[in-house]
Amino acid sequence: MRNLLRADLKRIFRVGLIYIGLLLALIYISYAVLEGVVNDGSIGLINGVQKALSGAPIALFIVFPTYYAVFAHELSSKSMQTVLGHGITRNKLIIAKLLDAAILLLCLYLIIIAAALIVINTESAIVLSPQQQASLIIYIILRWLRHFGYIVFSAMIMYISGSTVLGIIACIAFAAIFKLVFNIVEFFSSLSLYDYTFDGLLDWAYTKVEVGAAPWELLPAICYLLAALLITTYFFRRKEFDF
Repeated sequence: MRNLLRADLKRIFRVGLIYIGLLLALIYISYAVLEGVVNDGSIGLINGVQKALSGAPIALFIVFPTYYAVFAHELSSKSMQTVLGHGITRNKLIIAKLLDAAILLLCLYLIIIAAALIVINTESAIVLSPQQQASLIIYIILRWLRHFGYIVFSAMIMYISGSTVLGIIACIAFAAIFKLVFNIVEFFSSLSLYDYTFDGLLDWAYTKVEVGAAPWELLPAICYLLAALLITTYFFRRKEFDF
């Protein structure tokens, strides 16, 4: 599986959409951070990063290019059949693809973290305590986990349906629409559904971290990811391909 990962990552990192998305993400974050610093100094920097990373644009700049680079041609190019024909099991294939997405997403977020730390350490007007820096990095890591979750759920829909288009639509919906839908439902009803969603659990986990409590909400959030993986492998094992 290491050879599969290595070959996939070489192909993935040649996809230009990744770098376009990263550039747009850094520009968007920079604007939000500068606006925050001008208004509130150091606290504004933290608020700016959080505001930028929690918005739908950054999800589309980061999540969609990652999903596209890893999965867009997975079904149409017959690459799955080729890999399966060389002895890779279906379970390993799915795990390898999700690892591709996790690694790519991690690389993009490491660049974002590095850019934030460079700004913090070179701008004399910005002074963050070690606790504030740690809190900011934890927030970014949880955003990485959130966006990786969107990709896992979208990949599940793609593998079950056999449709790349449905997977892309699901990816965009998870990244930009679903939270708004849950907020609208809660506004017009007494149901607090959002708190039990993947996004809601991660929001509560970060809140717990900020107040110094254990973020137990991470456990059910990770269970959501494992459940999606199990469902994907279950249906994918029963899918027939033309070799």
